[in-house]
Amino acid sequence: MRVRYLQALRAVIETGSVTEAAKRLSLTQPQVSRLLGALERELGFALFLRQGRRIVPTLEGAQFYEETKRILSGFDEIGRLASDIRTRQDAWLRIVAQPYLAHSLLPRAISEFGKQHANVRVSMEIRSRADVGLWISGQQFDLGIVALPLEAPAIRSEAFARVKLALAVPKGHRLASRAVVRPVDIANENFVALRPYTLLRHHSDEQLSRLGMSPSVRVETSSGLSACQLVAEGIGVSLVDPIVARTIPGIVVKRWEPALYLTYGFLFPTAYALSSLTLKFGETLRKTVIAMAPNDVTIV
Repeated sequence: MRVRYLQALRAVIETGSVTEAAKRLSLTQPQVSRLLGALERELGFALFLRQGRRIVPTLEGAQFYEETKRILSGFDEIGRLASDIRTRQDAWLRIVAQPYLAHSLLPRAISEFGKQHANVRVSMEIRSRADVGLWISGQQFDLGIVALPLEAPAIRSEAFARVKLALAVPKGHRLASRAVVRPVDIANENFVALRPYTLLRHHSDEQLSRLGMSPSVRVETSSGLSACQLVAEGIGVSLVDPIVARTIPGIVVKRWEPALYLTYGFLFPTAYALSSLTLKFGETLRKTVIAMAPNDVTIV
Protein backbone atom coordinates (compact mmCIF):
# COMPACT_ATOMS: atom_id res chain seq x y z
CA MET A 1 0.00 0.00 0.00
CA ARG A 2 1.43 3.32 -1.00
CA VAL A 3 2.36 5.86 1.65
CA ARG A 4 1.03 8.59 -0.63
CA TYR A 5 -2.47 7.09 -0.32
CA LEU A 6 -2.25 7.29 3.47
CA GLN A 7 -0.95 10.85 3.36
CA ALA A 8 -3.92 11.86 1.19
CA LEU A 9 -6.29 10.14 3.62
CA ARG A 10 -4.79 11.97 6.59
CA ALA A 11 -4.79 15.34 4.84
CA VAL A 12 -8.50 15.07 3.92
CA ILE A 13 -9.55 13.89 7.39
CA GLU A 14 -7.52 16.59 9.17
CA THR A 15 -8.62 19.45 6.89
CA GLY A 16 -12.16 18.22 6.12
CA SER A 17 -11.70 19.28 2.51
CA VAL A 18 -10.18 17.86 -0.66
CA THR A 19 -9.27 21.41 -1.66
CA GLU A 20 -7.34 22.07 1.55
CA ALA A 21 -5.78 18.63 1.45
CA ALA A 22 -4.50 19.34 -2.06
CA LYS A 23 -2.90 22.58 -0.84
CA ARG A 24 -1.22 20.80 2.06
CA LEU A 25 0.19 18.10 -0.19
CA SER A 26 1.08 20.49 -3.05
CA LEU A 27 -1.20 18.51 -5.38
CA THR A 28 -4.28 19.30 -7.46
CA GLN A 29 -7.78 18.36 -6.30
CA PRO A 30 -8.13 15.67 -9.02
CA GLN A 31 -4.84 14.12 -7.94
CA VAL A 32 -6.02 13.85 -4.33
CA SER A 33 -9.34 12.38 -5.47
CA ARG A 34 -7.52 9.79 -7.60
CA LEU A 35 -5.33 8.78 -4.63
CA LEU A 36 -8.38 8.31 -2.43
CA GLY A 37 -10.18 6.36 -5.15
CA ALA A 38 -7.21 4.04 -5.63
CA LEU A 39 -7.02 3.46 -1.87
CA GLU A 40 -10.74 2.66 -1.66
CA ARG A 41 -10.46 0.16 -4.51
CA GLU A 42 -7.52 -1.52 -2.81
CA LEU A 43 -9.31 -1.67 0.56
CA GLY A 44 -12.67 -2.68 -0.80
CA PHE A 45 -14.74 -0.14 1.15
CA ALA A 46 -15.62 3.57 1.03
CA LEU A 47 -13.55 5.98 3.08
CA PHE A 48 -15.65 9.17 2.77
CA LEU A 49 -19.19 10.40 2.30
CA ARG A 50 -20.14 13.77 0.87
CA GLN A 51 -22.57 15.84 2.92
CA GLY A 52 -23.27 18.95 0.87
CA ARG A 53 -19.96 20.70 0.47
CA ARG A 54 -18.41 18.73 3.30
CA ILE A 55 -16.62 15.43 3.07
CA VAL A 56 -16.72 13.21 6.15
CA PRO A 57 -15.12 9.84 6.86
CA THR A 58 -17.25 6.72 6.93
CA LEU A 59 -17.08 4.56 10.07
CA GLU A 60 -14.75 2.19 8.23
CA GLY A 61 -12.67 5.13 6.99
CA ALA A 62 -12.31 6.57 10.49
CA GLN A 63 -11.34 3.17 11.93
CA PHE A 64 -8.81 2.59 9.18
CA TYR A 65 -7.30 6.05 9.70
CA GLU A 66 -6.88 5.44 13.45
CA GLU A 67 -4.98 2.23 12.72
CA THR A 68 -2.70 3.92 10.21
CA LYS A 69 -1.70 6.87 12.42
CA ARG A 70 1.26 4.97 13.87
CA ILE A 71 2.50 4.06 10.39
CA LEU A 72 2.27 7.65 9.22
CA SER A 73 4.06 8.88 12.36
CA GLY A 74 6.90 6.48 11.57
CA PHE A 75 7.24 7.88 8.06
CA ASP A 76 7.18 11.41 9.47
CA GLU A 77 10.08 10.44 11.73
CA ILE A 78 12.03 9.08 8.76
CA GLY A 79 11.58 12.43 7.02
CA ARG A 80 12.78 14.29 10.10
CA LEU A 81 15.85 12.08 10.41
CA ALA A 82 16.66 12.57 6.73
CA SER A 83 16.32 16.34 7.15
CA ASP A 84 18.61 16.26 10.18
CA ILE A 85 21.24 14.37 8.21
CA ARG A 86 20.99 16.83 5.30
CA THR A 87 21.32 19.85 7.56
CA ARG A 88 23.75 18.17 9.98
CA GLN A 89 21.57 18.82 13.02
CA ASP A 90 23.00 17.00 16.08
CA ALA A 91 25.84 15.61 13.94
CA TRP A 92 28.97 14.28 15.62
CA LEU A 93 32.44 13.98 14.15
CA ARG A 94 34.42 11.38 16.11
CA ILE A 95 38.20 11.84 16.03
CA VAL A 96 40.99 9.88 17.71
CA ALA A 97 44.56 11.24 17.56
CA GLN A 98 47.95 10.66 19.06
CA PRO A 99 48.92 13.16 21.76
CA TYR A 100 51.35 15.52 20.02
CA LEU A 101 48.89 16.15 17.19
CA ALA A 102 45.96 16.49 19.57
CA HIS A 103 47.85 19.12 21.58
CA SER A 104 49.23 21.14 18.68
CA LEU A 105 47.41 20.85 15.38
CA LEU A 106 43.88 19.82 16.28
CA PRO A 107 42.74 22.70 18.54
CA ARG A 108 43.14 25.20 15.69
CA ALA A 109 41.72 22.81 13.09
CA ILE A 110 38.62 22.12 15.21
CA SER A 111 38.16 25.85 15.77
CA GLU A 112 38.33 26.57 12.03
CA PHE A 113 36.02 23.68 11.24
CA GLY A 114 33.48 24.91 13.80
CA LYS A 115 33.27 28.31 12.10
CA GLN A 116 31.96 26.66 8.95
CA HIS A 117 29.89 23.91 10.60
CA ALA A 118 28.23 25.40 13.64
CA ASN A 119 25.78 22.50 14.08
CA VAL A 120 28.49 19.83 14.22
CA ARG A 121 29.83 18.60 17.51
CA VAL A 122 33.30 17.06 17.74
CA SER A 123 34.40 14.23 19.99
CA MET A 124 38.19 13.90 20.32
CA GLU A 125 39.93 10.98 22.00
CA ILE A 126 43.68 11.15 22.70
CA ARG A 127 45.48 7.82 22.52
CA SER A 128 48.91 6.40 21.80
CA ARG A 129 49.84 5.98 18.16
CA ALA A 130 49.28 2.21 18.23
CA ASP A 131 45.95 2.59 20.03
CA VAL A 132 44.68 5.02 17.39
CA GLY A 133 44.89 2.24 14.80
CA LEU A 134 43.13 -0.26 17.05
CA TRP A 135 40.32 2.18 17.91
CA ILE A 136 39.73 3.00 14.24
CA SER A 137 39.65 -0.70 13.32
CA GLY A 138 37.02 -1.13 16.03
CA GLN A 139 34.81 1.36 14.12
CA GLN A 140 34.36 3.58 17.16
CA PHE A 141 35.61 6.69 15.34
CA ASP A 142 35.25 8.37 11.96
CA LEU A 143 38.84 9.54 11.62
CA GLY A 144 42.24 8.80 13.13
CA ILE A 145 45.17 11.23 12.92
CA VAL A 146 48.70 9.87 13.40
CA ALA A 147 52.24 9.80 12.14
CA LEU A 148 52.62 7.19 9.40
CA PRO A 149 53.34 4.43 8.65
CA LEU A 150 50.90 2.52 10.83
CA GLU A 151 49.15 -0.73 10.09
CA ALA A 152 46.18 -2.28 11.87
CA PRO A 153 43.37 -4.60 10.80
CA ALA A 154 40.36 -3.17 8.94
CA ILE A 155 41.81 0.32 8.45
CA ARG A 156 42.96 2.38 5.49
CA SER A 157 45.66 5.03 5.78
CA GLU A 158 46.21 8.15 3.70
CA ALA A 159 49.13 10.57 4.03
CA PHE A 160 48.16 14.23 4.01
CA ALA A 161 51.35 16.16 4.95
CA ARG A 162 55.10 15.72 5.10
CA VAL A 163 56.65 17.74 7.93
CA LYS A 164 60.34 18.61 8.20
CA LEU A 165 61.73 18.09 11.72
CA ALA A 166 63.46 20.98 13.48
CA LEU A 167 65.85 21.49 16.37
CA ALA A 168 64.36 23.18 19.42
CA VAL A 169 66.80 25.19 21.56
CA PRO A 170 66.17 27.42 24.60
CA LYS A 171 65.94 31.17 24.03
CA GLY A 172 69.38 32.73 24.42
CA HIS A 173 71.14 29.46 23.54
CA ARG A 174 74.35 29.69 21.54
CA LEU A 175 72.65 27.97 18.56
CA ALA A 176 69.61 30.27 18.60
CA SER A 177 71.20 32.69 16.13
CA ARG A 178 72.20 30.01 13.61
CA ALA A 179 70.27 29.84 10.33
CA VAL A 180 70.89 26.10 10.08
CA VAL A 181 71.94 23.57 12.71
CA ARG A 182 73.70 20.30 11.82
CA PRO A 183 74.44 17.17 13.85
CA VAL A 184 78.05 18.21 14.48
CA ASP A 185 76.75 21.38 16.16
CA ILE A 186 75.04 19.42 18.96
CA ALA A 187 77.89 17.00 19.68
CA ASN A 188 78.52 18.55 23.10
CA GLU A 189 74.95 19.53 23.94
CA ASN A 190 72.64 17.93 26.47
CA PHE A 191 69.91 16.24 24.46
CA VAL A 192 66.25 15.76 25.27
CA ALA A 193 65.16 12.62 23.44
CA LEU A 194 61.88 10.89 22.86
CA ARG A 195 61.57 7.33 24.06
CA PRO A 196 63.17 4.66 21.80
CA TYR A 197 59.83 3.19 20.65
CA THR A 198 58.61 6.48 19.14
CA LEU A 199 58.75 7.08 15.39
CA LEU A 200 60.58 10.41 15.70
CA ARG A 201 63.29 8.83 17.89
CA HIS A 202 63.69 6.03 15.36
CA HIS A 203 64.27 8.55 12.56
CA SER A 204 66.75 10.68 14.55
CA ASP A 205 68.72 7.69 15.88
CA GLU A 206 69.01 6.26 12.39
CA GLN A 207 70.37 9.52 10.98
CA LEU A 208 72.85 10.18 13.79
CA SER A 209 74.03 6.56 13.72
CA ARG A 210 74.84 6.85 10.01
CA LEU A 211 76.95 9.89 10.87
CA GLY A 212 78.73 8.01 13.64
CA MET A 213 77.16 10.17 16.35
CA SER A 214 75.41 9.37 19.61
CA PRO A 215 73.76 12.34 21.35
CA SER A 216 74.33 12.96 25.04
CA VAL A 217 70.81 12.13 26.24
CA ARG A 218 70.01 13.98 29.46
CA VAL A 219 66.28 13.23 29.57
CA GLU A 220 63.96 10.83 27.75
CA THR A 221 60.22 11.43 27.43
CA SER A 222 57.38 9.74 25.57
CA SER A 223 55.77 13.06 24.57
CA GLY A 224 56.91 15.56 21.94
CA LEU A 225 55.09 18.28 23.87
CA SER A 226 56.99 17.34 27.02
CA ALA A 227 60.30 17.39 25.11
CA CYS A 228 59.62 20.98 24.02
CA GLN A 229 58.70 22.00 27.56
CA LEU A 230 61.95 20.50 28.86
CA VAL A 231 63.90 22.46 26.23
CA ALA A 232 62.13 25.65 27.33
CA GLU A 233 63.42 24.99 30.86
CA GLY A 234 67.00 24.96 29.54
CA ILE A 235 67.61 21.25 30.10
CA GLY A 236 68.89 20.62 26.59
CA VAL A 237 68.10 20.70 22.88
CA SER A 238 65.78 18.34 21.02
CA LEU A 239 64.75 17.22 17.55
CA VAL A 240 61.04 17.99 17.39
CA ASP A 241 57.97 18.41 15.28
CA PRO A 242 58.01 22.16 14.42
CA ILE A 243 54.22 22.52 14.78
CA VAL A 244 54.38 21.25 18.35
CA ALA A 245 57.43 23.38 19.10
CA ARG A 246 55.83 26.60 17.94
CA THR A 247 53.07 26.22 20.53
CA ILE A 248 55.59 26.37 23.41
CA PRO A 249 57.00 29.71 24.62
CA GLY A 250 60.65 29.95 25.62
CA ILE A 251 62.17 28.00 22.74
CA VAL A 252 63.61 28.83 19.32
CA VAL A 253 62.96 26.51 16.38
CA LYS A 254 65.95 26.05 14.05
CA ARG A 255 66.23 24.42 10.64
CA TRP A 256 67.90 21.01 10.86
CA GLU A 257 70.14 19.61 8.13
CA PRO A 258 70.32 16.95 6.74
CA ALA A 259 66.53 17.08 6.62
CA LEU A 260 64.40 14.56 8.50
CA TYR A 261 60.69 14.15 7.92
CA LEU A 262 57.54 12.90 9.62
CA THR A 263 54.46 12.00 7.60
CA TYR A 264 51.06 12.96 8.98
CA GLY A 265 48.25 10.67 7.96
CA PHE A 266 44.58 9.87 8.27
CA LEU A 267 43.25 6.49 9.32
CA PHE A 268 39.77 5.41 8.20
CA PRO A 269 37.71 2.33 9.00
CA THR A 270 37.25 0.20 5.89
CA ALA A 271 33.79 -1.00 6.95
CA TYR A 272 31.94 2.04 5.62
CA ALA A 273 32.33 4.94 3.20
CA LEU A 274 33.61 8.27 4.47
CA SER A 275 31.03 10.86 5.46
CA SER A 276 31.03 14.33 3.92
CA LEU A 277 31.91 15.73 7.37
CA THR A 278 35.01 13.53 7.58
CA LEU A 279 36.16 14.67 4.15
CA LYS A 280 35.55 18.33 4.98
CA PHE A 281 37.46 18.07 8.25
CA GLY A 282 40.34 16.47 6.37
CA GLU A 283 40.53 19.50 4.10
CA THR A 284 40.43 21.83 7.10
CA LEU A 285 43.32 19.90 8.66
CA ARG A 286 45.44 20.25 5.53
CA LYS A 287 44.88 24.00 5.48
CA THR A 288 45.69 24.25 9.19
CA VAL A 289 49.00 22.42 8.78
CA ILE A 290 50.07 24.86 6.07
CA ALA A 291 49.01 27.86 8.15
CA MET A 292 50.91 26.70 11.23
CA ALA A 293 54.19 25.72 9.52
CA PRO A 294 54.25 27.05 5.94
CA ASN A 295 58.02 26.60 5.53
CA ASP A 296 58.20 23.12 7.04
CA VAL A 297 55.24 21.33 5.47
CA THR A 298 54.55 19.72 2.10
CA ILE A 299 50.96 18.64 1.43
CA VAL A 300 50.80 15.17 -0.13
